Amino acid sequence: MSYEFYRLIHFLGLFMVFSALGGQFVAAMNSGDAKARPGRTWIAIFHGLGLVLALVAGFGMLAKLQIPMGGWVMVKLVAWLVLGGMGAIAARKRSLSGVLWGITIALGLLGAYLAKTKPF
Repeated sequence: MSYEFYRLIHFLGLFMVFSALGGQFVAAMNSGDAKARPGRTWIAIFHGLGLVLALVAGFGMLAKLQIPMGGWVMVKLVAWLVLGGMGAIAARKRSLSGVLWGITIALGLLGAYLAKTKPF
């Protein structure tokens, strides 16, 4: 598969993760009961599938470009793990949803910066 294919799939995964987290944050802000939230199954599916697509395609791009795993990749993996747990935290600590939303955006910006500059 080509680098462009991996890049497209990587971005698809990222769009899925960020849209699912946005939905999770809004649902957490507006509802008291986690089980009463409509669409929570779709949010979980998009979040999980998006995480897998972003991870697999990210490693595919690294392999295609033959880039060694530097420190910037490790930082992106930590950000990926944090994004993976962000929805669960929002569901349990609804009062933190706004702050978590801001952290999510900051993590997206950090990931883009690291991918573009590969500083270390």
